[in-house]
Amino acid sequence: MFDDVKALHDAGQSKRPLVIAYYTVDTPYEAEAEVLKASLETVGYSYDIRGVPNQGSWQRNTQLKARFVQHMLASYPGRPLLYLDVDAVMVQPPDLLDGMDADIAAVHFARKAELLSGTVWWGNTVQCNRVVRKWIRLNERHPERLPNGKEAWDQRTLALAIKKIEGLRFVELPQEYTWIVELTQRHAPGLSPVIMHTRGAKRFKRKINGQKGYER
Repeated sequence: MFDDVKALHDAGQSKRPLVIAYYTVDTPYEAEAEVLKASLETVGYSYDIRGVPNQGSWQRNTQLKARFVQHMLASYPGRPLLYLDVDAVMVQPPDLLDGMDADIAAVHFARKAELLSGTVWWGNTVQCNRVVRKWIRLNERHPERLPNGKEAWDQRTLALAIKKIEGLRFVELPQEYTWIVELTQRHAPGLSPVIMHTRGAKRFKRKINGQKGYER
């Protein structure tokens, strides 16, 4: 599924993590991918962004994230990767990630309990890969809802996977690294985005699910 088109853009900055992302073909996310690519090229980051078939629903499309990350970790053994949702824009270089010594790094929304999976740094370590395998299994076990009744969003299953791996070196990233339009402005005003997320789900989720109207 992920090997059909290899879209590596090498900016020649080997000390930086390689940015990876995917988009569903024949959906509005194709245009989002072009915006993300342009921002990465402006800032000077290498990337590998690939198109994948639409799985028929927004949630199934997002749950591909775990398998995509696994595939890319195997494709670039030993190299740290920076996963970004394709509706992201890199506004400034995320310099904190250069040379980071960890397994995984991500943001919790407004410094509270909710893990955000739109920006995730992967150290490509043994522990990192263990998390991804657990993440995949949790998605398979809970394709729609978690045992607590909540929708099985990929960030929720990732959070569960992280909690199940002992000895994991997790680094909390600043809010600016997953700066979400409207939401971060409301809960953490005054921050300038490093990686801005433009809430593609709000704009496109209903269309992907075959529904009418604008997602709010």
